[in-house]
Amino acid sequence: MNDKPSDQPFEPCDVLVVDDDFALSEAISQLLLRSGVRVRTAHNAAAALSTIAFAPPRVAIVDYQLPDSNGLTLSQEMHAELPKLHIILMSANSVDIDRKTLDQAGIKVFVPKPMPPGPLRQAVLRLLQS
Repeated sequence: MNDKPSDQPFEPCDVLVVDDDFALSEAISQLLLRSGVRVRTAHNAAAALSTIAFAPPRVAIVDYQLPDSNGLTLSQEMHAELPKLHIILMSANSVDIDRKTLDQAGIKVFVPKPMPPGPLRQAVLRLLQS
């Protein structure tokens, strides 16, 4: 998928994957697609915010380090637009964020990268059911 939303009408999706690592975002997308989940991808914060305007997800998987923002800031912005959005924040680096800050940003799960695909898939499916 590209980073610019098309002129498509409002169209909900299940999961938005936000990561500037194209290979990883594609791998996560394929894993979830095989489970019957509707997935969209964005490779930076601006594209993610544009995408949620026409395809609001129920779950977002957000990388902490993005080229134009960080995952915590993006999560806060997305949570302000979509208060019921469940967010999974992932990072390859050690990030010290307290639980209260995570909760205020709508972040339900924090996972280190690399993460095993099975537990990530299970976490997404569990959040989609809640």
